[in-house]
Amino acid sequence: MNGHSFIQSFIELDDEIYPNMNPQYGLISRQYFRCSPREAYVRHDLRIWEAGREAPRLKDASGRILLGDEIVQDWRLRNKRGVARVRAYYDVHPSENSELTLDRSVKNKRGDPMPKITHRRDAASEARYATTKQHIGNIFERLARNDHGKILRINEGNYLDHPAGGCRMGTDPAQSVCDNFGRTHDHENLFVVGAPTLPTAGCTNGTLTFVALTLRSAEQIASASV
Repeated sequence: MNGHSFIQSFIELDDEIYPNMNPQYGLISRQYFRCSPREAYVRHDLRIWEAGREAPRLKDASGRILLGDEIVQDWRLRNKRGVARVRAYYDVHPSENSELTLDRSVKNKRGDPMPKITHRRDAASEARYATTKQHIGNIFERLARNDHGKILRINEGNYLDHPAGGCRMGTDPAQSVCDNFGRTHDHENLFVVGAPTLPTAGCTNGTLTFVALTLRSAEQIASASV
């Protein structure tokens, strides 16, 4: 099982940032997808969303009822500085003892045990964690300095986001479930397609990769059926 880790910060800025400026997707920079061979390996993307702001209100602090434009004026006055949520998804590699099991303590309405994912990062990912954290923290600080901002807080994800894997592709049946078309090593007519075949998740959402792999498997299945 695999996914990508993330570190995020909330940065207060001298800028107008309003709810739903980017309602579905944040602004995404892929500047850091490629790593300089002269520097430590840190590969990540960078995403920016608007964060929560003071909500409009119908009464001011003294209890006076606000009408019409007064509501907007009061709201703008209390939100002179914007808050951006900045997140970096960074590349980690899964340990071979990551697990996908059933949790018998959590069941659905039919009484079936629910899946339980235990993500573990490999030794190389763990070894570069401190460098990765420092690198991303430095970028957050640069963003804040550029607009007279300040970092309100930084937190780290305690899980791997956008999971994939579980039936990884490869050439060695002892280390993988299927080949690069998704055909399982031990059942010639059984295919696993899409997200489960990924050996690692990279550092960004894998939807287009999942779709591409699925189409590739579909073409192989169709050609074998002729």
